[in-house]
Amino acid sequence: MDRTDRFINNRAPKKLLLILLILLALSAVFSFFISGICADKIVSAQIRSELAVAGGGKFTDLPQDKYISEGEEKFSSYSIDRKLPPRLMKNYSSVRKIIFLPMFGVMAVLAVIWFALSLNEIMSIYSDLEKLRDECIAAADKENGVINLYGEDLGCVHRISDAAERLVNRLNSLNAKLKSEQQFQQTFLTDLSHQIKTSLAVVRLNTDMLSELDDLSSERRDMLSEEIQLNLDSMEQLVIEAIKLAKLNANAVEYHMSVCDLADVCELAVKRITPLLRNNCISVDMKLKSDTVMNCDKGWLCEAIENIIKNSADHAECSAITVELLEDPILTTIAISDNGKGIPQENIPKLFDRFSVKSNDKSMYSSGLGVSISQKIVRAHGGEILVYSELGKGTRFEFVFVKT
Repeated sequence: MDRTDRFINNRAPKKLLLILLILLALSAVFSFFISGICADKIVSAQIRSELAVAGGGKFTDLPQDKYISEGEEKFSSYSIDRKLPPRLMKNYSSVRKIIFLPMFGVMAVLAVIWFALSLNEIMSIYSDLEKLRDECIAAADKENGVINLYGEDLGCVHRISDAAERLVNRLNSLNAKLKSEQQFQQTFLTDLSHQIKTSLAVVRLNTDMLSELDDLSSERRDMLSEEIQLNLDSMEQLVIEAIKLAKLNANAVEYHMSVCDLADVCELAVKRITPLLRNNCISVDMKLKSDTVMNCDKGWLCEAIENIIKNSADHAECSAITVELLEDPILTTIAISDNGKGIPQENIPKLFDRFSVKSNDKSMYSSGLGVSISQKIVRAHGGEILVYSELGKGTRFEFVFVKT
C-alpha cells in the first residue's frame, strides 16, 4: 500500500486535513480580527498626527493635545476631529491588508508545517504497521516465522510488534509441539500395530495348527492353547494401557483429589500385583511411614506405583523389591527399589519413551507403556519421577512431590 492508498483508506490523514482547513479558517478569522484592531489604532494615530500638524505641531514630534485641539478648530467646518472613525479613512483598507496578509501567511505556514510533519509521522506509523502485517501473514503461512520490532521504544507500534512477536513465537512453539505430537502418534501407532501384529500372528498360526492338524498330541494342543491365551492376555493389556496413555495425553482424565494416607496407597498397589510377584518369586519389603498424607487421587497414584513395580518384576531380573516412604519438611518421596541387573546410564533417558525398544530387542531395557503412564500420573499430581541405577546392583525409582 503506497502513501496515496494509506491517505485514502485511513481516517487519521483525512482528519488531519480537516483540522488543517479549520486551522486555516481560524487563522484567517483571527488575522482579520487582529488586523482590524491594529488598523484602527494605526489610522487613529495618523488622524491625531495630521490634526496636530494642522494645528502647528511638528511632523516629527509626538502629537500634543493643544496642537490637536487647534487642528480640530481649523477643520470643525468639515466635522473632522480626533473621534473620526478610522474606517472612513481611505488608507484604512490598505493598512489592514498590510497587517492581515503577513499575519495570516505566518499562521498558515505554521499550520501547513504542522500538517506535513503530522502526516509524515502517521504515514511512517502506517508503513511500520504494513510491514508488521506482512510479517504476520508470512508467519501464519509458513513455519518458524520471524517478527521484527518496529517503532520507538515504549511506543504503541513497538508494543504491538512485541506482542505480535510473542504471538508468533507461541505459534512456532505450538507448531513444533504439534509436529512432535504427530511424529509421536505416527511412531506410537506403528509400534502398537507391530506389537499387536506379533501376538496376532502367533494366535493365527496356533489356531490354524489346532484346526488343521488332527494328529497333534494333547500336550502339544495344550501348549498351543496356552500360547494363544498368553498372547490374547498380552494384547488385552497392551490395548488397555494404550487407551490409558491416550487419555492421559489428551488430558481427558478427571482426577478426584482427596487427602490420602500414602502407606495405604502403597499397600494397595503391592496387593494388586502380588500374584505376579509370587509367580516370579519376588519378595517385597515395605518400609512405610505411617501418617504420611498427601492430596491425591488414590486410584491413579496406586496405578503409577503398580506400573513401576510391574516394570521391575518384568524386566529387572530381580529377586527383591523395596517400597518405602520418605518425608522431610519440603519433600514427600515414594521410593521403589529392586536388586536387579540395573540399567545402563545411556538408556535411562529412554525409559519414559513409549515403545522405545522393539519387543524383539533383548539388549536394551524395555519400559513399555507402564513407565510412561506413571510419569503422566505423577506429573499430574505435581511431582516428578527420578531414576537412579547401577549395573549389577539394581534400580531405584523415586516419586518426588513438593509439599504445599
